[in-house]
Amino acid sequence: MAASLEVDFDSWLSLKLKSLNTDEGVFGSYITGILTGDETLEEKTEALEGILAEITENDISDHCSEILDRWKSCNKSPESESLAKTNPFEDVEEKLVRLLETNTLATTVQREYTEDERRIREAILAQYAQTSDQESGADEETGTSEGKENGLVKNTNASAVAQAEKEKREKAKIDSQKKKEKDREDR
Repeated sequence: MAASLEVDFDSWLSLKLKSLNTDEGVFGSYITGILTGDETLEEKTEALEGILAEITENDISDHCSEILDRWKSCNKSPESESLAKTNPFEDVEEKLVRLLETNTLATTVQREYTEDERRIREAILAQYAQTSDQESGADEETGTSEGKENGLVKNTNASAVAQAEKEKREKAKIDSQKKKEKDREDR
């Protein structure tokens, strides 16, 4: 029932803003946001007057009071009145619990495939499985499976770097030996 009252207010506000020759899509959602906020009545009135001052120059306070009155009349429900009477200063945790209870969790729906979609999907999966089998079979036939572990090429980076370092040290050792011999001859 609250949703229908809110729709009534939204349609009324849209007509009101059209009569003021303004964009009801932009200003309507902005005004509704102000009215649904947690501000005091004075703050809401001030914000509405600020918006209406941008829209029109005539009868700003009259338009503002008309919007506020319409909002109050559209949003009065027996539940909200009894709740406001019983607990005017509602605890934040209680408000959060109430909001979480009213919100429904989004659930994922298992997609049902048609027979054609299922056949196409199976054909694609079979094609990929066949391609994978052919690639591994080609490696076995050509004998290129050397240096492979579990169908993957073995990483030889570490051993290549270690070998390069070993060769570099040996070359430096030989160069050092040659230099020592040359120094002896020079003496």
